[in-house]
Amino acid sequence: MRKRDVFTWNSMIHGFGVHGLGNDAISFFEQMLLAGIRPNSITFLGLLCGCSHQGLVQEGVDYFHQMSSKFNLTPGIKHYGCLVDLYGRAGRLDKALETIETSPSRDDPVLWRILLGSSKIHKNVATGEKAMRNLMRLGALTAGDCVLLSTIYAGANYPSGFAKMRKLIKTLGVKTTPGWSWIEISNQVHKFVVDDKLHPDSMQVYEKLEEVTKRAASAGYVKEEAVMLNLPGSWSEGGYSETPSSCHSEKLAIAYGLAKTPEGTSLRIVKNLRVCKNCHSFTKFVSKAFNRSIVVRDRVRFHHFKNGVCSCGDYW
Repeated sequence: MRKRDVFTWNSMIHGFGVHGLGNDAISFFEQMLLAGIRPNSITFLGLLCGCSHQGLVQEGVDYFHQMSSKFNLTPGIKHYGCLVDLYGRAGRLDKALETIETSPSRDDPVLWRILLGSSKIHKNVATGEKAMRNLMRLGALTAGDCVLLSTIYAGANYPSGFAKMRKLIKTLGVKTTPGWSWIEISNQVHKFVVDDKLHPDSMQVYEKLEEVTKRAASAGYVKEEAVMLNLPGSWSEGGYSETPSSCHSEKLAIAYGLAKTPEGTSLRIVKNLRVCKNCHSFTKFVSKAFNRSIVVRDRVRFHHFKNGVCSCGDYW
């Protein structure tokens, strides 16, 4: 293999990381060392990101410690964030919390926000509340934080906590960033929001979506019951406020793409929020029913859907 400089190796490792290909990131890291290239802090960001997105907990922890013990590199806030995320995604919230509390960046809101997100994934009320208390202590509370904890309460069937958060949200008057997805067809970008009716082809989009949903259901898709948050103000999608009748933006983008492209064409969609569990399942079965490759780049990572399977292995 031709010798590359550290910047080229970093680019490759980072690419595998954001695509959730942790094993490939590790493989290239080992090749980088064999080539005599010394890694830097950016190298480890891509490596830790890949480990986190593929659930390679022990590998990620080992590489985190190697930064200082083997390569004399001091982990920064982003490296600690990756470690908290690594533990959090895997459900090891106690270790994620311990990492924050023993890190030199324990008063950085980013770490507590990552913990809050992990608490939502695993529906852990106690850890979610602790993360929220620290965000409030740091004066860093955002609309997304409030909605995350509200969702945790709703999912845990904790009405008193949910009512408390609803009151806080109303008092603060916070609003979230609206969710959107876009798809490029024939060199033109088409953007959709939840329940979008403003697109000039919206009637065709919803007709196609009905067909797509039926074919996905025939392939095995079952829509999960949505949590009715009934929150005040304008709320985003991304798993926070979906109602049984709402259509998230990526579903509309997929329907439009299927309607406007020839059979066999791959669809590429960009979304500004994390894809929700229901839409993730929907897209898997659409790829199977229509024999299409669908790539969705959400706020966190790339998802490659093909033949009813996602590259993330349902771990994101």
